[in-house]
Amino acid sequence: MKISAQIDLIVERINDILHEVEELKKQLEVLEKRNEQLSNYLQKEDKSQSVGNLIKLYEQGFHICHSSFGRLRDEDCIFCLNVIDRTE
Repeated sequence: MKISAQIDLIVERINDILHEVEELKKQLEVLEKRNEQLSNYLQKEDKSQSVGNLIKLYEQGFHICHSSFGRLRDEDCIFCLNVIDRTE
């Protein structure tokens, strides 16, 4: 095989690789956008679940405020209610 034919094959292979790299970059961009969307969705789900858990604890008669967290409460606590208001 002549050197010029070998060079042509190498150039063709390089072009194929460059095309493949461009396609992979496009796919990566799509996957990164989707990953960001899913991450944002999961963060919102986690936050809403955490807020729901705090509200359940409060409804079961426990403090959720910083100063008395986890203690039983006899009546409504304005500090706990403030925590609920800030999270909603």
